[in-house]
Amino acid sequence: AFPCRTSKERGRAGGPAASRGAPLQHSFLTDVSDVCEMEGGLLSLLSDFHSGKLQAFGKECSFEQLEHVREMQEKLARLHFGLDGCVEELPEEQKKVAADRNLDQLLAHVSDAPSPPAPLPRTGDLGLPTGVSAAA
Repeated sequence: AFPCRTSKERGRAGGPAASRGAPLQHSFLTDVSDVCEMEGGLLSLLSDFHSGKLQAFGKECSFEQLEHVREMQEKLARLHFGLDGCVEELPEEQKKVAADRNLDQLLAHVSDAPSPPAPLPRTGDLGLPTGVSAAA
């Protein structure tokens, strides 16, 4: 956690180099009030997460459903790599036909899969504090 400094301490944060007109480096770290605001937002987000208030996939989506989706993705990936390995062994003139057939087979597996429990939220829908991104 970053200690939130008083306005008196903020004046000293620039140091002697700042008064000589040296170029400011890492200006995104120099405004302590912004850092304190982000820290507060992140701590609030962490508290909401631990209390169970945050639900990225909605209330109807359980961990069992997510595990099932992951297992289906892994199965599809194994099929993809297995089919691709078979294509590599074919003569050049047969590779295109085999690759098209394999693509059709993979798409058939995808279309047979149940739809996801809920669409993934966009970053703007997560309710993150200002200045905080989902990727952070």
